[in-house]
Amino acid sequence: MKRRMLRKLVASLTALTLMATAFTGCGSEAATQEGAQVKGDTRESSVEETTVNSGGDASDPFSFASPKDVVFPLKEKLTLTAFVNNPDQSVTSYQDNWVNDWIEEQTNVHIDYIYDLTGDEATQKLNLIMTDPNSMPDFFLRTGWSKAETMSYGSQGLLLPIEDMLGQMPNWTRMNEESPMRKADLTMSDGHIYSYGGQNECFHCMYQHRMYIYKPWVEKYLGGKNPETTEELYEFLKKVKEDDANGNGIADEVPMSGYIGGWASDPTVWMINSFTQCVNPLSNTNPTVAGGLVVNNGKIEYAVMKDEYREGLRYMHKLFKEGLLDNQTFLQDNTQFAATVDATEGNRVAVYPGGGMSDSAFWQEQDGEWQNWEILAPVAGPDGVRYSGRCIQTYFEGCLGVVSSTCKYPEIVIALFDFMASDDAVHHISAGPQGIGWDYTNEGTSLSGGTPTYETFSIPEDYDYVKDGGLSKTYADYRYTPDAMIQSSSAADRGGLKVADPAHSGEYWLQQWAELYDKYAPPVETLVPNMSFDEEEAKIVTEATLTIGGYVNQALVQFIDGSMDIEKDWDSYIEKLKSMGVDEYIAAYQRTYDAYIAAAK
Repeated sequence: MKRRMLRKLVASLTALTLMATAFTGCGSEAATQEGAQVKGDTRESSVEETTVNSGGDASDPFSFASPKDVVFPLKEKLTLTAFVNNPDQSVTSYQDNWVNDWIEEQTNVHIDYIYDLTGDEATQKLNLIMTDPNSMPDFFLRTGWSKAETMSYGSQGLLLPIEDMLGQMPNWTRMNEESPMRKADLTMSDGHIYSYGGQNECFHCMYQHRMYIYKPWVEKYLGGKNPETTEELYEFLKKVKEDDANGNGIADEVPMSGYIGGWASDPTVWMINSFTQCVNPLSNTNPTVAGGLVVNNGKIEYAVMKDEYREGLRYMHKLFKEGLLDNQTFLQDNTQFAATVDATEGNRVAVYPGGGMSDSAFWQEQDGEWQNWEILAPVAGPDGVRYSGRCIQTYFEGCLGVVSSTCKYPEIVIALFDFMASDDAVHHISAGPQGIGWDYTNEGTSLSGGTPTYETFSIPEDYDYVKDGGLSKTYADYRYTPDAMIQSSSAADRGGLKVADPAHSGEYWLQQWAELYDKYAPPVETLVPNMSFDEEEAKIVTEATLTIGGYVNQALVQFIDGSMDIEKDWDSYIEKLKSMGVDEYIAAYQRTYDAYIAAAK
């Protein structure tokens, strides 16, 4: 599960005098507040009146010249209408949700989810809403739109471009500083930003192309020292193959195995990165942006056409030909693979790839065979190349935080988004009441191996939030769905989560392995961003990704298994790519990348 680390909110909230008249904002009815208290709040009214609508309409307390002028809690309660496409049906209601009351206490903004939907119903309703601007809410918390859909609605004037307002927001700015590729991911090809976006960085997902090695055989053949080069790896695999490593008198050892169809479960990415930087997986349950493409001094290159890539294929063909790479790697499924790796009568495999360990006990956080395995760091190729297969993090995340063009007070909505992205708010919104779903702590061990800053709690199904938790009322739900909320969780922040049992925690080990692979990461500027393409470029890229990418993957397998001769057929492989339009494919990426770089300056 993706988790988010949260720092304490340090900005104090300014108490404002209350006004007796109800106001209407963003096409919604604003509720009249009675007395000095916000719902559930015991703050007293300030005796000094603070001017909050600097540069705005002096007669309208909800009119602000800029979102940076907005101070929460507002002087008068304001109701904003919202739409949410919630992908997690375990959270049944955003409307009847403890989070709404908590946000209202902090901001004096009441969120009215007039569209609280999920699945196909959400998609269908959203399509209807966008044909009738009068039915649009003030803001969309999550739409589930693609970038192309978002830009289309923006170009039609149905969504507000919000880049200028966002540039004034402290949490937005902080997240962009922590995550240098974030702003670009949210910038559409027309140069505008229409969504606040998220920051839910899965650090170990950035380095998911991992390899595991069997420790007892490392002790037996290498004195406990893992291979550091492709040559040392070759010699190790050869000894396993020829020396009856498991001692059963049967030549059943499989030095290296893998399969297509799982989470980073084919060995090609890990292996090719000992020759050239390239993330073009055959097997990955997580989407890969710009597979096989890299940036070299501002120029887009297709790594699968380079001589260094060819050298990597030569090496893998050598392993395959000599029986050091399982000849079932590109044919077997997960069940067949697991039967080989998880053999009950003596181990048979020396090295295998995967996002996580194959042993089910690893995921159940129990003692098991997985403890006889350890992570194998990337090995250096003959030219000293030693990269981890680094994937980029995306921040568009289903289009989070969009302002309707009919919204009367977009400055308040942007300020609300930025409040939701504050560390303390993210914690409350994602985990519920403090002390029940989460709390701050500095005791124990964190995900990153240091001192933790927060912990989360497992809440029993029969937990009574009123009787046991002291809340004033019950709700249908007590948190928002992590994938349908404004998120603020950098990889470093996430590392602050307390781990109850580091020795058995899968999340802990995934983090440790990613930190090892981070030492071999290619520079971030060599990664192709998750860019937004205009209609013409999008057509080129989409078609080429299927046709050219499909051929590249087919040839990859055939070069390794010998169906294609790496010596005789390489030139025809390159010519085939050119005839399929690879130059225009690369050029389309280059044009979009150049525009992206220019917009980022």
